[in-house]
Amino acid sequence: MSVKEKVIEWLSDGKENAKNLVDLPWKLSEDPYHLIMENENVPFAFLLGFHPDTIHITVRTGIETAVMDSMVRLNTYRTLLILNQRIDISKFMLFGMNEEVISRVDLAVERLTKSELNLGLNILLSSLYMMVRALKLEEQFNKQVAVRMHMMIEDMVGQGKSKEEIKVFLTDKVGINKDEAEKIVNEVLRSRRAGEDMQGLYA
Repeated sequence: MSVKEKVIEWLSDGKENAKNLVDLPWKLSEDPYHLIMENENVPFAFLLGFHPDTIHITVRTGIETAVMDSMVRLNTYRTLLILNQRIDISKFMLFGMNEEVISRVDLAVERLTKSELNLGLNILLSSLYMMVRALKLEEQFNKQVAVRMHMMIEDMVGQGKSKEEIKVFLTDKVGINKDEAEKIVNEVLRSRRAGEDMQGLYA
């Protein structure tokens, strides 16, 4: 079985209530260069390019910088360069004649597992969360990125990860600063406790 066939198999048995990105029900299609992953609850498509040694997972944001006012464009580039310095694994780049902002993660084929693929998707989504916050695009993307980010953290809690372990993941892998990581984790834990309390009331 080829790597591409293996990935398609992993992505073909999704469930709507899944908290792992890789386990969501993905609509799969192809263009000449990519396997395309789409889900109505994720505001970006993931484009998977298969190469001999690596898989490139790319997200196109639709943000075309070539048409921006020069000062807005400069500020956007500055913000993305700062994020690139802070984020591990994924990087922001420009693509095409209109210099569209994209984000990309490269995964080594030789050690690819379903868990590693899920980590790559999580890192990409987390980098987009940071971009949306930094460029103040929350309304444009309907906060769906933030919702999925919270679901990712809830899944880590469900796996038994401690608050400190989750914060280390967010700061070391994703590049979120400590204060922001603390805030995000606290929000998720509060929401989780409130849900558990409500279940207790109706048990």
